[in-house]
Amino acid sequence: MKKKFLFIFIILNALLLLFTAFQYFSRNTTAKTLPVLGRVSHFSLVDIEGKPFGQTDLKEKIWIANFFFTSCAGICPILSSRMASLNRSFELEKDIHLISFTVNPEQDSPEILSEYARRFKANTKKWHFLTGSREILTQIAVQSFKLGDIKEPIFHSAYICLVDREGRIRGYYDGMNKEEINRLFKEAAFLLKK
Repeated sequence: MKKKFLFIFIILNALLLLFTAFQYFSRNTTAKTLPVLGRVSHFSLVDIEGKPFGQTDLKEKIWIANFFFTSCAGICPILSSRMASLNRSFELEKDIHLISFTVNPEQDSPEILSEYARRFKANTKKWHFLTGSREILTQIAVQSFKLGDIKEPIFHSAYICLVDREGRIRGYYDGMNKEEINRLFKEAAFLLKK
């Protein structure tokens, strides 16, 4: 009788262990699925060399985007340092690009953006600093990324965004928070595997 009871006890514990393991792995798989939070509309701007650069240049690429302006003395230098760190981390990944959109195009000419890129030791083959008309930049920030306010002459956000190969926004990350930047790094790496 004791052997039968012990056998049933072992079987029940084994089943409980299997059920717990299944729950754990299925939860972790779900946690790795990133939501689709929007889609970036088609755009065409100018890079630091004065050459056209748009969404077609990012086709089949994963990209990390932020909004800034070069004369900002507040959050922009911190955000640009975070972007520089991501630029170094993904240096060898040809499918990940970084995009920094200026929100002060009247001042941030390609030449000014080029100086700014040098200050942060940007690999400008993978980290693109873009300018263009205020209308297009406002459309990108407010309508595509849902950041900033159209009423503000110079608006920007502390958020850094992750965009997948299809131009879909997959995450917003507080650029002032190191833990959020670590999460961005992991989730960008996750998209690379897809």
